Amino acid sequence: MTWVWRGRDDGPDPAAQRWHQVIRPWDAAPRARGRKCPIVVIGYPTDAGVRANFGRPGAVDGPAALRTACANLPAPTTHALFDAGDASGTGEDVESWQQSLAAAVSAVRAGDGIPLILGGGHDQAFGHWIGTVRAAADGAVVGCINFDAHIDMRILQSGRAHSGTPFFQVHEWSAAHSRPFKYMLLGMQPPHNTPALIHAASAAGAQLVDADAFHPGQEASLLQLIDRFLSTVDLVCLSIDLDVFSAAAAPGVSAPSPMGIAPDATFRTILRRIAASGKVAGIEVAECAPSLDIGGRTARLGAAVIDTIVRSLWTQS
Repeated sequence: MTWVWRGRDDGPDPAAQRWHQVIRPWDAAPRARGRKCPIVVIGYPTDAGVRANFGRPGAVDGPAALRTACANLPAPTTHALFDAGDASGTGEDVESWQQSLAAAVSAVRAGDGIPLILGGGHDQAFGHWIGTVRAAADGAVVGCINFDAHIDMRILQSGRAHSGTPFFQVHEWSAAHSRPFKYMLLGMQPPHNTPALIHAASAAGAQLVDADAFHPGQEASLLQLIDRFLSTVDLVCLSIDLDVFSAAAAPGVSAPSPMGIAPDATFRTILRRIAASGKVAGIEVAECAPSLDIGGRTARLGAAVIDTIVRSLWTQS
């Protein structure tokens, strides 16, 4: 991976530092990483799963665009920043990409870091989750909270994964290993999901929350739903598929949502509540497709979402 962390320089004052000035390669010995909890960037530069799912390609370039968009963010005061490079896979073999990502996530978790995955197709969500499970303590319940217009629990196509299958894969692995399936979807759009898919996901135990729940008048009820879900898990893989947002805010995605949610105060309140829970084991932003974007709008939104999460992450006092 070419080092792309460059940006403006406002001087040596630590309070004026930006991401590109403080981020380091994830190759330092643990004692050299300092006392701040590490946040470790991992790229997922493939849209093989998007193409297999008949989506608009372009997310292969998402990690580079998101790194560039994050470069000028103010440096966090509570977390150290590192970059572990990119996952790698074999061409169109989505499972090989997922397993490469899983290995990288497990390594970061073993080093007491929080992986920040930049995608790339949303098939990355299974690699994120299974890598977290492998590094977690025995018996830990690892749940998924996914901001997304789509349920992404479609069955495999001829036995192969794609960008619409990651939470089906989570469910199948959980069932095969007698583990609880904990999945909350926030921002679902009924026009993007068939009644059969909605029924199957609900029957499997997924908690589906319609985009209408993001109305300001519903904020308190939605927070209660999230708090109840968080109480049932030990760790959370937090996933933001950028197509959850209105196409006006996020045009550069595989499957735009004309009536998606707004990145407004209600959304930020919900996001901060999850980040501050102390249970976020990993973060991912998916489906950023720069070639489909307008003026870098979607990548900048992804960076703003990341900034909101990082500022709100629980830290041990």
